[in-house]
Amino acid sequence: MLQKREKVLLLRTFQGRTLRIVREHYLRPSVPCNSPLCPQPAACRNEGKLLSGDVTHYMIPDWKVVQDYLEILEFPELKGIIFMQTACQAVQHQRGRRQYNKLRNLLKDARHDCVLFANEFQQYCYLPRERGESMEKWQTRSIYNAAVWYYHHCQDRMPIIMVTEDEEAVPQYGSETEGVFVISCFKNYLDNFWPDLKAAHELCDSILQSRRERENESQESHRKEYPEHLPLEVLEAGIKSGRYIQGILNVNKHRAQIEAFVRLQGASSKDSG
Repeated sequence: MLQKREKVLLLRTFQGRTLRIVREHYLRPSVPCNSPLCPQPAACRNEGKLLSGDVTHYMIPDWKVVQDYLEILEFPELKGIIFMQTACQAVQHQRGRRQYNKLRNLLKDARHDCVLFANEFQQYCYLPRERGESMEKWQTRSIYNAAVWYYHHCQDRMPIIMVTEDEEAVPQYGSETEGVFVISCFKNYLDNFWPDLKAAHELCDSILQSRRERENESQESHRKEYPEHLPLEVLEAGIKSGRYIQGILNVNKHRAQIEAFVRLQGASSKDSG
């Protein structure tokens, strides 16, 4: 039986106005899990590609990992990957149609051992966003909650590793559920589970270097173009010594770009300059 929920979206128009849109959202007790360990394949309606049974664990990438490391996740050597619907939608909304289509093609390709799990339509996986919760925190919380459900759905027979770029998620979720592990940083995952996959490590290093360069450029662009204001005590000492003068700036509203004058504090109008 379907359960109906309402999702509220706040969209900003080109004119700067905010539109509140309410959409109906239906939840199902069963959605395809596409795992060979599924205890109820008929109820889940597992059709098409299934995950390999020859893996030591399932890996669930957080939304940020999917966005930043999709090129590595395309390596056919990486197996047992479960892409959550929440992460896929984050790619669509934040990285655009091109990268989203790459992800869809990856999921369709029978040569790659990965599947999609529609966690936002699964009755026991869906989590509404809490008041004041950021989109990023909600996405990570939703993906972790779905990982826990998936682990229990497979009767605790396959360990699950959630890989996230959110360092706060490790202390928050890392020891919450036995059998569901949370690793911070995709590079750590490669180092621990795919140490011999040289091409993936080289590409990961390149992605990290590119990210650091972008962050440095962003920091430089946000640096102030003008020197900092002098501290109040320096200004007061300078005024007292006569090095600085204190007054009121008056700008001609009709010629604001080229004409203004300063009225010195305590001076008459003829002393203004």
